[in-house]
Amino acid sequence: MDLLLALDMGTTHIKAAAFTLDGAVRTQESVRNETISLGSGSAIYDPQKMWNSVKELLRRTTSQLSSADKILSISVASMGEAGLLLGEDGKPVTPIMAWFDVRGKETMEEWYSVISPERCFAITGLNYNYIYSVYKILWLKKHEPEAFAKGRKWLCVPDYIYYCLTGEYATDYSIASRTMLFDIHKRQWSEELLAVADISQELLPTPYQSGTVIGSVTEKAAEETGLKAGIPVVVGGHDHICGAFAAGVMEPGKVLDSMGTSESLVAAFTMVPDMDMSIMQGFNVGCHVVPGCHYIHGGVDSGGISFEWFREQFEDGADYAYLIQQAQNSQPGAQGMFFVPHLRGGSPSVRDPYSKAGFVGVRDFHTKADFARSIHEGLACELTQIMRTMEDVLGLEFSEIYATGGGTKNPLWMEIKCSVAGKPINIPAIREATLLGAALLGGVGVGAYGSYREAVAAAHRVEQRYLPDKELQSVYQEVYRKYTAIAPLVREVSRIVGDF
Repeated sequence: MDLLLALDMGTTHIKAAAFTLDGAVRTQESVRNETISLGSGSAIYDPQKMWNSVKELLRRTTSQLSSADKILSISVASMGEAGLLLGEDGKPVTPIMAWFDVRGKETMEEWYSVISPERCFAITGLNYNYIYSVYKILWLKKHEPEAFAKGRKWLCVPDYIYYCLTGEYATDYSIASRTMLFDIHKRQWSEELLAVADISQELLPTPYQSGTVIGSVTEKAAEETGLKAGIPVVVGGHDHICGAFAAGVMEPGKVLDSMGTSESLVAAFTMVPDMDMSIMQGFNVGCHVVPGCHYIHGGVDSGGISFEWFREQFEDGADYAYLIQQAQNSQPGAQGMFFVPHLRGGSPSVRDPYSKAGFVGVRDFHTKADFARSIHEGLACELTQIMRTMEDVLGLEFSEIYATGGGTKNPLWMEIKCSVAGKPINIPAIREATLLGAALLGGVGVGAYGSYREAVAAAHRVEQRYLPDKELQSVYQEVYRKYTAIAPLVREVSRIVGDF
């Protein structure tokens, strides 16, 4: 049986799956991706441990296949922004700096003293935020000059995996779009921004269109992973954009809600959008995994992590089923309590990377159940606000939402979100659409499909559909109205609190 193999390099988990050409899962495995906290918002991954996890996953995956199974390709979907420096010998000289690592705040401020945010946005489609790769590179250059001097290549996470598999230095346009060094109009590294950063283009990998074969599994990688040497390796893309691709979000009027550690809304343009920063209101634009398309992106950096944080801190690590049960024990509106989910900064609607989270309206009669419910509702309100702002920016209305990722397994969250947004939510048959999107790109790369659209048509099916509840809608219209008034005030309180 012909199979397409894919990896999903997520913030908290690394996943691997083998798919048939019609999008069915042949086998799927997952391991935790260990984040190492350095305190005060700094966080890293150990590159060797990450590669060891990938090797383990691939060995486990291939061990479940029969001799009749043939892997046609392997591709990677991944978080963006995170990366590391490799030395001349191809070995890491730095850890992988997490995408949400705060050390880029310092160099971001220095960056914008040299070039305006408006000019950066016009080239890269990226708004004001410290997470982008260039700020990590500049931080290393300033604070770890010896390591930087040894560095010969900066690789984002999927680029590192491609290197381990093939020995090639490659990235794709959608991942490159998250560096603040990529010209999304010319689809190449920006000479102007490289000059501002004072780094050589030689430090960066070669960018390719998603769905391009960039090499094959080496003999060394084959021995380590259980894969056969010579399997084509195809560049995938940013995890949220791979998910959008698998869900068929490739044209105007459709929107993807990608629900992972962070939560993102993704819509597609078939033409380069208006790059007026004041009009875009905090949204980002980048290269889609589909040729000739761009995406507009906005999201909640603290999506799934809000549940993770609450579960770990207040539920002694209880499973998610218990958290959902707790929330169900509270009434809609959580007895007047509101949660603003800015654990990792604000969203495009109140774009401020320094904004902090908060529970508002807490009284002595509130229970743990109310806190759990307010997290569900706060995330739903935040996402709805982003979606409505996006509709205003694009000048259109989304008729339906396509939801993917682990959050779709939480039916209460889906029901609340559906009623707050007032729009149907479609759940694809394949919940792990990010993995499927990467696999389909691999299939395109090796000619298993005649086109990108043909790949999606072969694999995309809606399994479940949530419709707004009219009774809940009436309650949540008022909850949403109050939330949109509260969120900007929490941002102002955050400025008073300051950084720690």
